[in-house]
Amino acid sequence: MTVPIAVIPMGARVRVRQGPLPTDPALIGRTGTVVESSEYSAARYGVALDGEPQVRVFGLGELEIVQFDALPPEREEAKRRRALP
Repeated sequence: MTVPIAVIPMGARVRVRQGPLPTDPALIGRTGTVVESSEYSAARYGVALDGEPQVRVFGLGELEIVQFDALPPEREEAKRRRALP
């Protein structure tokens, strides 16, 4: 049994690309910010495209990551520490 995870974190900048499902050709190449991302629906991402007030839903294959912020310093430090038994 596998545990699904959201591959693209909230706040990441993404670009819409042609995926396996039909996509509106006017959306391909547009950029936006991921505002909805959950492990409960790991294949579904809500994206606020630049210049649009509504949130559009895309699948993982329809998005490519352009930029995402690094983890906060305390999270990076925690990753460097040795795990406890």
